[in-house]
Amino acid sequence: MIDILIKNCRIVDGTGNAAYHADIAVQGDRIVKIGHLGDMEAAKIIDAAGKYVTPGFIDAHSHSDHTLADNPLAQSTIRQGITAEIVGHCGMGIAPRTLESMAKGAGILGSYKERNVIVGSFSKIIEQLYGNGVSENTGWFIPHTNLRLLVDAKGPRATDEQLKIMKEALREAMQGGALGLSTGIEFPPGRTTDPEEIDELLSVVKEFDGVYSSHIRNRDEFIEDAVEEYLTALRKAGVRGSISHFNVRHNTNVPPMGWEHALEKMEKAREEGLDVLGEMTPFPWGIGIAQTLLPPWIMENGPAAAAKQLEDPQIRKRLRTDCDRYWRFIHKGEWDRVGIQSNVPFPELNGLSMKEAAARLGMDEWDCFFEILSKSGELMSGNCLKARLYSDEHMLQKIAQPQFMLTVDGYSADLSNKELTDSLGFCLHYMGMIHFLIAYVRDMKVLSIEECVRRMTGLTASHYRLKGRGMIQEGAFADINIFDLDNLKENSTLDDPYHYASGFDYVIVNGVPVLDETEHTGARPGVLLRAAF
Repeated sequence: MIDILIKNCRIVDGTGNAAYHADIAVQGDRIVKIGHLGDMEAAKIIDAAGKYVTPGFIDAHSHSDHTLADNPLAQSTIRQGITAEIVGHCGMGIAPRTLESMAKGAGILGSYKERNVIVGSFSKIIEQLYGNGVSENTGWFIPHTNLRLLVDAKGPRATDEQLKIMKEALREAMQGGALGLSTGIEFPPGRTTDPEEIDELLSVVKEFDGVYSSHIRNRDEFIEDAVEEYLTALRKAGVRGSISHFNVRHNTNVPPMGWEHALEKMEKAREEGLDVLGEMTPFPWGIGIAQTLLPPWIMENGPAAAAKQLEDPQIRKRLRTDCDRYWRFIHKGEWDRVGIQSNVPFPELNGLSMKEAAARLGMDEWDCFFEILSKSGELMSGNCLKARLYSDEHMLQKIAQPQFMLTVDGYSADLSNKELTDSLGFCLHYMGMIHFLIAYVRDMKVLSIEECVRRMTGLTASHYRLKGRGMIQEGAFADINIFDLDNLKENSTLDDPYHYASGFDYVIVNGVPVLDETEHTGARPGVLLRAAF
């Protein structure tokens, strides 16, 4: 007798090939048989008639490492059919770290304030996290900022001794199963780092045939130079790569055809044999840490000192013309595109537009922005903005790229945990992945379901060498979704984000039903995803 028999499946297998009909038998954590299996005996029989059966979705760009200790059931992600997340992106994450490095990094490492804090080397953190059990699988990048904070590196390049310690920590992590290195060199503190330091770290990634993921140095006016810098690093190191959220923000001084030329650079590199992919996020709205708009000179001595400087009216006056970076459309008078996802000093402002928040505080949008940062002190990075970043035309350009993985770039949320959800008041966290299926497959019909699923499963698994993942095939791990495309609902909206997505009947992780007849079972069968060769 097998464990699970899924009958009458319409299988979209993750390869991009046409859907087909068959039954699936699961034993332990594996798919053991696909075919017309008749009356095979099973402990659990699921009738999938009229529904799609796909591999579990892999979110190739997530920041859920910050929330998993507080949300081990991965509630909002599991309910979207996400069975695996790749975390530690943009140079920011939770591993490795110490209490001392966390203190140094206050105001740097992300907008979510963890409640259950775990520290140690990468291997120690993984041991603690998975010792308690997690519902989903995760693959991990080692964040560049975490390595710098371990040794308190500042300026363009770490010292030789600091770099030695950083490389040892990275090597320990790669030996423990990390997938590679991530950087975030568009914002502090990563943006001060010169390419040579990154080259040194990538020499360790090369030892393990790992991946270099980067939030590149510029995605606006100098996007072509930034992509060239990144591709040069890949070529030097001889490693695989992924360009995080490879897009351009609307009305931010992007040169004519700048994104298209940058994309051509990536495609040319692929033709030369470089294994590099892009990533895209699901809709025109996005999130960003508020302090990222500030120029380097005010952040030189850390967030606490910057917050103190922001009390000075003359400093604020200077910044009104010197914050022209990251979201450059603000300097064109487009504050109407910006809202507040979360902030430290004035929680009553969360969810408001910047215009509404400014009116509440009795000031204009610029001073509202400065007031929030100033009153936050060293916890400046706890202020997260949301904005309409991309044009509809650009979204369609991105979705048309077959070498772009479909990702969320958010955090896993749990609506039963008020402290957690208060920090995650943006619909992206609750419905980002299924938006691809609803908007681009079902409603606009610009992608086939086979192609959409490939870019959420097989493409990612192949790139990261996650053997046995991302496919419905005999011998593969039993990460399986069962759903009716017509019944998928986002539920979460920009104005009312706090709702889970719905429409998934079953989500199976490593052969264990985590969502069973739409209900979370509480099971925690997730594992650390390691590259396999």
